Amino acid sequence: MKRAIVCVTNDLVTDQRVHKTCNALIKSGFEVTVVGRKLPESLPLHREYQTKRFRLLFNKSALFYAEYSLRLFLYLLFHPASLLFANDLDTLAAAWMAKKIKNCALIYDSHEFFTHTPELIHRKKIQKIW
Repeated sequence: MKRAIVCVTNDLVTDQRVHKTCNALIKSGFEVTVVGRKLPESLPLHREYQTKRFRLLFNKSALFYAEYSLRLFLYLLFHPASLLFANDLDTLAAAWMAKKIKNCALIYDSHEFFTHTPELIHRKKIQKIW
């Protein structure tokens, strides 16, 4: 069976867009795993596909993104998949590097511009990085 790994930086509980994407992949014949994060206040999660939620040392700032990206990259590298699905820019770097090594397909789903999110409005240098 074909395997897809969907990458997000949220805790998966309330992300209906990702849930719909996963169901569409299942209907297309994929075995799906979603990788996200587990926060201290995260609710239990019951889905018809596999989930992996990282408990991170950092939950905000650049350290969060650095830790999450490294852990995501290592997870992707050592778990079989014929398709990687990067949901938003913050998961793309890890997915792209894993794709290059594994030689598998990559889908990038970008639905917003990060430079206009509330966390970045008054941070011009950080906006340029995004």
